Amino acid sequence: MEVVYKQAISNEEIKTWVESRGGKPAIIDDPEITEDKIGLRIDWKGKKDEAMLSEGRVTTRDIPWEEFFRIMEDQQLIFMYSDSKDINPTWEYKFVDKYPVDE
Repeated sequence: MEVVYKQAISNEEIKTWVESRGGKPAIIDDPEITEDKIGLRIDWKGKKDEAMLSEGRVTTRDIPWEEFFRIMEDQQLIFMYSDSKDINPTWEYKFVDKYPVDE
């Protein structure tokens, strides 16, 4: 099944979409990983997204929406989401670069 993603137009749209599904903003909380950008995540009600993390990234930390949106802006990210109900919530959203670099 192909997942169709929409681009969120505003921070309010992101917040509404996430909260309507029982999610909240989080980041990967691993100070030993310095090469990667801060890893934004959505943690879903009743479970953390840690199963998707690599061995060195074992935990996430909830953050306020203001910090979540600041990090998105700092890293120049766009939030994409799907309204499909047939997929795992972890795959219902993704972040993409606002200004992708051609390779």
